[in-house]
Amino acid sequence: MTASSPPVIPVGALRAERERHSEPGPREARLAPGGPGQSRLRLRFGDDGCSDGGFTLIEVLVSLVLLTLVLALLSGGVRFARGTWDAAARLEEQTGAEMAEAFVRARLGEAMALYEQHTAGTVRVVFHGTADALSFVAPAPNGPAGAALYRYALEVDPGAVPGRSTLIVKLAPYRAKQAEAGAEWAVQQHVLVRNLKSAAFRYFGRARPDAEPAWHRAWTRTDATPNLVELRIARDAGQGGPISLVVALRLQTVTR
Repeated sequence: MTASSPPVIPVGALRAERERHSEPGPREARLAPGGPGQSRLRLRFGDDGCSDGGFTLIEVLVSLVLLTLVLALLSGGVRFARGTWDAAARLEEQTGAEMAEAFVRARLGEAMALYEQHTAGTVRVVFHGTADALSFVAPAPNGPAGAALYRYALEVDPGAVPGRSTLIVKLAPYRAKQAEAGAEWAVQQHVLVRNLKSAAFRYFGRARPDAEPAWHRAWTRTDATPNLVELRIARDAGQGGPISLVVALRLQTVTR
Protein backbone atom coordinates (compact mmCIF):
# COMPACT_ATOMS: atom_id res chain seq x y z
CA MET A 1 0.00 0.00 0.00
CA THR A 2 1.43 3.36 -0.94
CA ALA A 3 1.47 6.16 1.76
CA SER A 4 -0.98 8.96 1.14
CA SER A 5 0.58 12.38 0.58
CA PRO A 6 -0.31 15.29 2.93
CA PRO A 7 -2.96 17.70 1.69
CA VAL A 8 -1.71 20.74 -0.10
CA ILE A 9 -2.89 24.11 1.37
CA PRO A 10 -2.78 27.05 -0.96
CA VAL A 11 -0.36 29.83 -0.02
CA GLY A 12 -3.12 32.42 -0.22
CA ALA A 13 -5.19 30.57 2.37
CA LEU A 14 -2.25 30.44 4.79
CA ARG A 15 -1.65 34.15 4.44
CA ALA A 16 -5.34 34.95 5.06
CA GLU A 17 -5.43 32.72 8.16
CA ARG A 18 -2.29 34.37 9.56
CA GLU A 19 -3.71 37.87 9.07
CA ARG A 20 -6.97 36.88 10.70
CA HIS A 21 -5.17 35.75 13.88
CA SER A 22 -3.01 38.87 13.98
CA GLU A 23 -5.99 41.32 13.97
CA PRO A 24 -6.69 42.95 17.38
CA GLY A 25 -9.84 41.84 19.20
CA PRO A 26 -12.45 44.11 20.74
CA ARG A 27 -10.48 44.53 24.01
CA GLU A 28 -7.13 45.28 22.35
CA ALA A 29 -8.76 47.69 19.93
CA ARG A 30 -10.25 49.70 22.79
CA LEU A 31 -6.89 49.82 24.63
CA ALA A 32 -4.87 50.70 21.55
CA PRO A 33 -3.57 54.30 21.28
CA GLY A 34 -6.14 56.41 19.47
CA GLY A 35 -8.81 53.77 19.97
CA PRO A 36 -12.41 54.58 20.77
CA GLY A 37 -11.82 54.05 24.51
CA GLN A 38 -9.26 56.87 24.72
CA SER A 39 -11.79 59.73 24.55
CA ARG A 40 -12.83 58.99 28.19
CA LEU A 41 -10.80 58.14 31.30
CA ARG A 42 -12.58 54.81 31.47
CA LEU A 43 -11.24 51.38 30.63
CA ARG A 44 -13.73 48.80 29.49
CA PHE A 45 -13.00 45.12 29.75
CA GLY A 46 -14.97 42.39 28.17
CA ASP A 47 -17.69 42.57 25.60
CA ASP A 48 -20.67 42.53 27.92
CA GLY A 49 -20.89 46.35 28.26
CA CYS A 50 -19.77 46.36 31.96
CA SER A 51 -17.30 49.03 33.14
CA ASP A 52 -14.90 49.31 36.08
CA GLY A 53 -16.62 52.42 37.60
CA GLY A 54 -14.04 54.99 36.41
CA PHE A 55 -14.58 58.75 36.17
CA THR A 56 -14.54 61.15 33.31
CA LEU A 57 -12.26 64.17 33.29
CA ILE A 58 -15.24 66.46 33.92
CA GLU A 59 -16.29 64.41 36.94
CA VAL A 60 -12.77 64.58 38.40
CA LEU A 61 -12.63 68.37 37.98
CA VAL A 62 -16.05 68.81 39.59
CA SER A 63 -14.94 66.63 42.51
CA LEU A 64 -11.79 68.72 43.00
CA VAL A 65 -13.83 71.94 43.02
CA LEU A 66 -16.23 70.53 45.62
CA LEU A 67 -13.33 69.29 47.75
CA THR A 68 -11.76 72.76 47.65
CA LEU A 69 -15.01 74.36 48.79
CA VAL A 70 -15.39 71.87 51.64
CA LEU A 71 -11.82 72.49 52.82
CA ALA A 72 -12.35 76.25 52.68
CA LEU A 73 -15.53 75.99 54.77
CA LEU A 74 -13.82 73.64 57.22
CA SER A 75 -10.88 76.01 57.65
CA GLY A 76 -13.26 78.92 58.32
CA GLY A 77 -15.15 76.85 60.87
CA VAL A 78 -11.94 75.91 62.67
CA ARG A 79 -10.85 79.57 62.83
CA PHE A 80 -14.27 80.58 64.17
CA ALA A 81 -14.20 77.84 66.81
CA ARG A 82 -10.68 78.82 67.84
CA GLY A 83 -11.67 82.48 68.12
CA THR A 84 -14.68 81.53 70.23
CA TRP A 85 -12.50 79.37 72.48
CA ASP A 86 -9.94 82.15 72.95
CA ALA A 87 -12.71 84.64 73.77
CA ALA A 88 -14.17 82.22 76.32
CA ALA A 89 -10.72 81.71 77.87
CA ARG A 90 -10.18 85.47 78.15
CA LEU A 91 -13.62 85.89 79.70
CA GLU A 92 -12.87 83.11 82.17
CA GLU A 93 -9.58 84.75 83.15
CA GLN A 94 -11.27 88.11 83.56
CA THR A 95 -14.05 86.57 85.63
CA GLY A 96 -11.47 84.77 87.75
CA ALA A 97 -9.62 88.03 88.37
CA GLU A 98 -12.84 89.77 89.39
CA MET A 99 -13.67 86.95 91.81
CA ALA A 100 -10.14 87.10 93.24
CA GLU A 101 -10.48 90.85 93.71
CA ALA A 102 -13.79 90.41 95.54
CA PHE A 103 -12.27 87.68 97.72
CA VAL A 104 -9.23 89.76 98.71
CA ARG A 105 -11.36 92.82 99.37
CA ALA A 106 -13.80 90.91 101.60
CA ARG A 107 -11.28 88.87 103.60
CA LEU A 108 -8.56 91.49 103.96
CA GLY A 109 -11.09 94.19 104.85
CA GLU A 110 -12.08 92.11 107.91
CA ALA A 111 -8.53 91.39 109.09
CA MET A 112 -8.59 91.36 112.89
CA ALA A 113 -6.04 92.90 115.22
CA LEU A 114 -5.43 89.77 117.26
CA TYR A 115 -2.36 89.46 119.49
CA GLU A 116 -0.36 86.30 120.04
CA GLN A 117 2.30 85.41 122.58
CA HIS A 118 5.35 83.75 121.12
CA THR A 119 7.80 81.34 122.71
CA ALA A 120 10.18 84.11 123.71
CA GLY A 121 7.36 85.78 125.63
CA THR A 122 6.89 88.60 123.13
CA VAL A 123 3.41 89.63 122.09
CA ARG A 124 2.72 90.85 118.58
CA VAL A 125 -0.24 91.51 116.37
CA VAL A 126 -1.21 88.75 113.93
CA PHE A 127 -0.38 90.70 110.80
CA HIS A 128 2.77 90.58 108.74
CA GLY A 129 3.37 91.97 105.27
CA THR A 130 6.13 92.14 102.70
CA ALA A 131 6.16 93.13 99.04
CA ASP A 132 5.30 89.60 97.88
CA ALA A 133 3.46 88.06 100.86
CA LEU A 134 0.86 88.98 103.43
CA SER A 135 -0.56 87.04 106.40
CA PHE A 136 -3.51 87.94 108.62
CA VAL A 137 -6.47 86.50 110.51
CA ALA A 138 -10.07 87.17 109.48
CA PRO A 139 -13.50 85.58 109.91
CA ALA A 140 -15.17 83.76 107.03
CA PRO A 141 -18.75 82.49 106.62
CA ASN A 142 -17.45 79.29 105.02
CA GLY A 143 -14.23 77.36 104.78
CA PRO A 144 -12.64 73.99 105.63
CA ALA A 145 -14.09 74.18 109.15
CA GLY A 146 -17.27 76.11 108.31
CA ALA A 147 -17.89 79.59 109.70
CA ALA A 148 -14.87 80.40 111.84
CA LEU A 149 -11.70 82.44 112.13
CA TYR A 150 -9.09 81.59 109.51
CA ARG A 151 -5.45 82.41 109.06
CA TYR A 152 -4.81 83.62 105.52
CA ALA A 153 -1.61 84.01 103.55
CA LEU A 154 -1.59 85.82 100.21
CA GLU A 155 1.59 85.09 98.25
CA VAL A 156 3.03 85.94 94.86
CA ASP A 157 4.43 82.70 93.49
CA PRO A 158 7.06 83.23 90.75
CA GLY A 159 6.16 79.89 89.13
CA ALA A 160 8.15 78.01 86.48
CA VAL A 161 7.70 80.47 83.59
CA PRO A 162 10.25 83.32 83.64
CA GLY A 163 8.64 86.72 83.97
CA ARG A 164 5.27 85.28 85.03
CA SER A 165 3.81 84.82 88.50
CA THR A 166 0.68 83.55 90.22
CA LEU A 167 -1.27 84.99 93.13
CA ILE A 168 -2.20 82.23 95.56
CA VAL A 169 -3.96 82.05 98.93
CA LYS A 170 -3.30 79.63 101.76
CA LEU A 171 -5.75 79.20 104.60
CA ALA A 172 -6.41 77.12 107.68
CA PRO A 173 -8.60 77.40 110.77
CA TYR A 174 -6.98 79.80 113.19
CA ARG A 175 -5.07 78.35 116.15
CA ALA A 176 -2.89 80.44 118.42
CA LYS A 177 -0.05 77.90 118.36
CA GLN A 178 0.33 78.44 114.64
CA ALA A 179 2.27 81.58 115.42
CA GLU A 180 5.32 79.50 116.33
CA ALA A 181 8.18 79.92 113.89
CA GLY A 182 8.20 77.24 111.20
CA ALA A 183 4.76 75.90 112.10
CA GLU A 184 3.00 74.16 109.21
CA TRP A 185 -0.47 75.61 109.26
CA ALA A 186 -1.58 75.96 105.61
CA VAL A 187 -3.98 73.09 104.95
CA GLN A 188 -5.48 74.45 101.75
CA GLN A 189 -4.02 76.34 98.82
CA HIS A 190 -5.91 77.97 95.95
CA VAL A 191 -4.89 79.94 92.87
CA LEU A 192 -6.48 83.38 92.66
CA VAL A 193 -4.97 84.87 89.47
CA ARG A 194 -2.61 83.21 86.98
CA ASN A 195 -0.15 84.44 84.37
CA LEU A 196 0.72 87.78 85.93
CA LYS A 197 3.52 90.03 84.82
CA SER A 198 4.02 91.16 88.40
CA ALA A 199 2.18 91.61 91.69
CA ALA A 200 3.17 93.50 94.82
CA PHE A 201 1.73 94.66 98.15
CA ARG A 202 2.13 98.04 99.83
CA TYR A 203 1.02 99.21 103.29
CA PHE A 204 -0.14 102.64 104.42
CA GLY A 205 0.23 103.71 108.03
CA ARG A 206 2.69 104.89 110.64
CA ALA A 207 5.91 102.88 110.63
CA ARG A 208 6.50 104.16 114.18
CA PRO A 209 4.13 105.76 116.65
CA ASP A 210 5.81 109.14 116.16
CA ALA A 211 6.07 108.92 112.34
CA GLU A 212 3.76 110.39 109.74
CA PRO A 213 1.49 107.98 107.80
CA ALA A 214 3.07 106.87 104.54
CA TRP A 215 3.24 103.99 102.09
CA HIS A 216 5.68 101.18 102.89
CA ARG A 217 6.87 98.11 100.97
CA ALA A 218 6.73 96.05 104.18
CA TRP A 219 4.84 96.22 107.45
CA THR A 220 7.05 95.47 110.43
CA ARG A 221 5.16 96.96 113.33
CA THR A 222 4.27 94.37 115.95
CA ASP A 223 1.78 96.46 117.89
CA ALA A 224 -0.59 97.68 115.18
CA THR A 225 -1.98 96.91 111.76
CA PRO A 226 -1.76 99.30 108.78
CA ASN A 227 -4.60 101.55 107.76
CA LEU A 228 -4.60 100.49 104.11
CA VAL A 229 -3.23 97.66 102.04
CA GLU A 230 -2.65 98.05 98.30
CA LEU A 231 -2.30 95.19 95.82
CA ARG A 232 -0.92 96.11 92.41
CA ILE A 233 -1.18 93.54 89.63
CA ALA A 234 0.29 93.94 86.14
CA ARG A 235 -1.36 91.87 83.41
CA ASP A 236 -1.46 91.73 79.63
CA ALA A 237 -4.03 93.87 77.85
CA GLY A 238 -5.85 90.73 76.69
CA GLN A 239 -6.32 89.72 80.32
CA GLY A 240 -7.96 92.98 81.32
CA GLY A 241 -4.96 95.19 82.00
CA PRO A 242 -3.50 96.22 85.38
CA ILE A 243 -5.32 96.06 88.70
CA SER A 244 -4.82 98.44 91.61
CA LEU A 245 -6.76 97.30 94.66
CA VAL A 246 -6.73 99.38 97.87
CA VAL A 247 -8.40 97.83 100.92
CA ALA A 248 -9.12 99.60 104.18
CA LEU A 249 -8.78 97.45 107.29
CA ARG A 250 -12.04 98.11 109.07
CA LEU A 251 -11.06 96.27 112.26
CA GLN A 252 -7.62 97.84 112.60
CA THR A 253 -5.95 98.92 115.79
CA VAL A 254 -5.25 102.59 116.35
CA THR A 255 -1.79 103.28 114.87
CA ARG A 256 -0.44 106.02 117.04
